[in-house]
Amino acid sequence: MQTAKIIAVLVLLALVAVFTFQNTAAVTITFLVWSFSMSISLLLLASLFSGIIIGLIITFINAQMKKKKASV
Repeated sequence: MQTAKIIAVLVLLALVAVFTFQNTAAVTITFLVWSFSMSISLLLLASLFSGIIIGLIITFINAQMKKKKASV
C-alpha cells in the first residue's frame, strides 16, 4: 500500500510539473488595491504549495487535538 501512495504522489508531481512548465505566460493579478504581473507557472506553484502547507497545518492541529482528548 505504501508503494502505491509513493507512485501516486510521483505521478501527480510529474503532472503538475508538466502542466506548470507548459503555462509560462505572464498574467496580471489584481487583488483589492494590489496589482502585479507574474508567470502563470509561479502562480500555480504558489497555489499548490500554499494548499499543501495549509493541509499539513490542519492535519497537525487535528492530531494534537486527538492526542489531548486521548490523554484526558
